[in-house]
Amino acid sequence: TIEYDNFVDAKGLQCPQPLLLASQAIKKMLPNSVLLLEVTDPHTDLDLQVWCERFGHQIVHIEEKGDLFRFWIQKGN
Repeated sequence: TIEYDNFVDAKGLQCPQPLLLASQAIKKMLPNSVLLLEVTDPHTDLDLQVWCERFGHQIVHIEEKGDLFRFWIQKGN
């Protein structure tokens, strides 16, 4: 199990909603802390990668189980 500091459940939502929820959550977190984002929209992956690159965050782990995708995102400085 990978540790995380905050969790966002965005299952059932379509892009860009999961990304918006992740953005709101990560703004309240300390640098280097980890957000776990759970989504069912398979298109979240690409948007999330672009968002992380733009704002200095890093996807540290991805899991896929059926239609559930879990992203561990470390907040940048």
